[in-house]
Amino acid sequence: MKKIFSVLLMLAVMLTSTVVFAAFKEDIAEGSNLDKYYRLAVALPMHFKSEATEPTVGEFTHIIFDSSSRKTNRLIISYNDIADNIMRDTGIDIVSLQDAESRKIYKENIAKYADAYVVVTTANNIKKTQFFFEVFDAKTGELVYNLQIQGGGLKKTSEDYGRACEVFYRKYDFAAKNQIKEAEKQAKLEKKKAKKNKNKNN
Repeated sequence: MKKIFSVLLMLAVMLTSTVVFAAFKEDIAEGSNLDKYYRLAVALPMHFKSEATEPTVGEFTHIIFDSSSRKTNRLIISYNDIADNIMRDTGIDIVSLQDAESRKIYKENIAKYADAYVVVTTANNIKKTQFFFEVFDAKTGELVYNLQIQGGGLKKTSEDYGRACEVFYRKYDFAAKNQIKEAEKQAKLEKKKAKKNKNKNN
């Protein structure tokens, strides 16, 4: 199992016209390359509507996809598109299945259509909803990235659930870009070190 690096920070996140103070915890699997996961599919979220103002699991599934607009450089594939592809290729309608069976079929087929997929879990049985965004490698099923957002100013509404999703897309892209910068920095250091050793031996 890959080791996970964890960072716990407090930050002010600009969400459209609203400033929301939220705590987040970001975990990145050691040795992972987040940038290679260009095609990111939306999976059925682990969510159950507990208050009237919250979206249903179906509505939240659409929100996760819709929130990606102009917030990421990745190709985001909707749950419905994945379901349509699975139906076309296997004849199985995962939308009509019970959640457990639907998730199973989704995981068995997702590697044909995406590089990775995101599962969003909500802990909404408390005053402020906590969001867990988990990105899994579509081929191996390994967890490569996790972002936990603790409510802050986010309310239990479809709008604010969407804002949490926007944070995820921005954070994921930032983490991927940061990995590239770190890799380039390390490559330059190795090149410099090799050149120094070569001059020393001559």
